[in-house]
Amino acid sequence: MRTKSCVCFVLALLMASAIQLQADNDASKAVAPALEKFNWLVGHWRGEGLGGVCEETWLPESGGCMLGTFKFIQNDKANFYELMTITIDSLGPALRVKHFNADMTGWEDKTEMVTFRYDSTSGNQLFFDGLTFIKPVQDSLQISVPIKNTDGTTSEEMFNFKRVDF
Repeated sequence: MRTKSCVCFVLALLMASAIQLQADNDASKAVAPALEKFNWLVGHWRGEGLGGVCEETWLPESGGCMLGTFKFIQNDKANFYELMTITIDSLGPALRVKHFNADMTGWEDKTEMVTFRYDSTSGNQLFFDGLTFIKPVQDSLQISVPIKNTDGTTSEEMFNFKRVDF
């Protein structure tokens, strides 16, 4: 009977150790950042990209969301717009984008959007599935965006912004 008790005790210790190891593993996994960590995007930004003038604005987090807009101007006329959100869902932070022509007709279907999943943050860089935000110096923002070309290939477009007043 004593042997049976010892075996049960050893099994209980092993199970407790396994549970603690799993808890330690879970604690060491990268934790998705809170939206406040992205607040350095907040502001009104103006620069160049795609052969025209670009404006991007980001509002601070409220209601569990950051909201952004993008406007592309070419030949002194608005060409297209984007409405963007950064939210946190069960998979972590996600940047979602809806595109609109100058007349506000949408590019994506009503329930569709382009989603960039959060990948990581490194110093002054923020990575979302190939989309990269870089803050090289104060009041400067660079955004590297993968663009699908008409021939099916993908190229990288770099947008260079400076902070401006509204």
